[in-house]
Amino acid sequence: MTATQSMPTAAREEAEVQDTNFTLPPTATTPRTSNYGSTQASGALSAPKPTTTSSRAVAPDLLRGLILPLMSLDHAALFMGAWLHGTPKQSESAGTVFTQWNFNAAYISRTLTHLCAPGFFFLMGMGCVYFHRCRARIGWSSKRMAGHFAVRALALTVVSEMMGESLMWARKILIINIVLIGLAVDYLLTSLLCLVVDQTERVVARRLDGWMGEVKKQGGDGETRPLLSDELEEQRSSAATTPSVRSQTLSFWLHNAVLALLTYITIFWNVWLSPTGGHCSPTSLTPSSAPTELLALTTTSAAQPSPAGSRLGPWFDFWFYPVQNRWVVSGFPPLGWISFCLMGMLYARTMLHKRWTAKAVVARNVSVAVVLAVLFVATRLLHFGNLSEGCLQIDGQDAGKNQYLVSMKSFFYKYPPSPSFMFFTMAVNFALLAVFSAIPPALATSIPRLMNYGGSALFFYVAHMYLYSLLSIPARYFFEHELPDKPPNEWERTRGLGSTAPFWITWMVGLLILSPMCRAYGRFKAAQSTDSLWRFFLELLQVE
Repeated sequence: MTATQSMPTAAREEAEVQDTNFTLPPTATTPRTSNYGSTQASGALSAPKPTTTSSRAVAPDLLRGLILPLMSLDHAALFMGAWLHGTPKQSESAGTVFTQWNFNAAYISRTLTHLCAPGFFFLMGMGCVYFHRCRARIGWSSKRMAGHFAVRALALTVVSEMMGESLMWARKILIINIVLIGLAVDYLLTSLLCLVVDQTERVVARRLDGWMGEVKKQGGDGETRPLLSDELEEQRSSAATTPSVRSQTLSFWLHNAVLALLTYITIFWNVWLSPTGGHCSPTSLTPSSAPTELLALTTTSAAQPSPAGSRLGPWFDFWFYPVQNRWVVSGFPPLGWISFCLMGMLYARTMLHKRWTAKAVVARNVSVAVVLAVLFVATRLLHFGNLSEGCLQIDGQDAGKNQYLVSMKSFFYKYPPSPSFMFFTMAVNFALLAVFSAIPPALATSIPRLMNYGGSALFFYVAHMYLYSLLSIPARYFFEHELPDKPPNEWERTRGLGSTAPFWITWMVGLLILSPMCRAYGRFKAAQSTDSLWRFFLELLQVE
């Protein structure tokens, strides 16, 4: 009996699933560097049988492992009352006037945590493509994958509702979308889109062959190649119908162009569909609405104003705008954020299209970061892609000047998820991907705790909410005080820890506790089968 035959079924499936193009295993005939490097690499691409070791895309894990602690900083600050939730003292709502900036530590913290949600949606879009390629390679049908995607989305929705009801039990809200329901809906839509694209790519390629007269008959010049290589008859039958390489490549890039167009449409419709068009009246001072995270993670003594809705009703608003009413609290409208998933899907497809050297991966990431940074600067100078035009009414600001050029804080102010928000946050995320891609995998995986966090994304998310909720109890008991920086909002609490040593120490203690928990959960997950429900809770937010 061979070593492979003696492996458990789950381990054999796992080894085959890990045979992907994000990581290129070192062999005698292939370069040792490739897309994102890898941990212990599988020889599946060159070996006739799968091995027990697995390979992982390191750079996306490291990016995820960095933005998860940043996210926890945001939530820890809410639990412990470190600062007001936003870069301005008023809420970061679309078309909402504000007149005061938050203090520097709070502004910098909130600006950094803006990287988190775009990173999660983007990496999830990557993961949808990755998962589809992996499962297709081991023989999963489209029907089986579609069912799997639906169960995953349902599982994520259930987790969201359970968390929301436990954190907001006194408010009796029916639907609570802190972020996970938005992720669940976008995960399902993006995953199903992967299946559709897979089918239409082949159809378009065959049509292109017909239009260009390039269909190769049996015994042709070898430009077509069979997808199945196990039996001669399958080779002959597929050789007669498989589209040419030229048509497949053209179809691939045509679909990428469509995905790029969809990404453009779905990010800009946040401006096109805005009830205010992303503009504030020069004399308007409407009350700012409380952030959804604030409602979920803290208690407030006053009624909170709801975000401005459209004329189409709350059902339509749920998909495109933040909603706060008697039955629904939703801060992450699914169709408002789906553009980041589409960008991740497009990026993953190009990365999987061919082998890239480590230098090429770094260069591509840097190039994308530069392009996005230039687009962000353009939104400031040319006044497009913003949801805050005329909203920065800071005292002493010249009404005739470009509001975004008054100060550094004004320049980097953006509302999620506007186009300017996408350009800025994804420019930074791609720059971080470039940095992590440039680090040798053996060194990258030794960065303290990042791989632990990045390899257990959803577990980290759920665990950190309850952990910081518990840690905030003694922290507030011993160190809570009246905050000197009074909020301008009636619904904002005036007591907390502030930006003090006890707050920062408590946040760091929480991260130290979470690291071994995530590592243990990762090991537990690795022992489960590919269909295990426990895998859903780990794989939903990551590329594996």
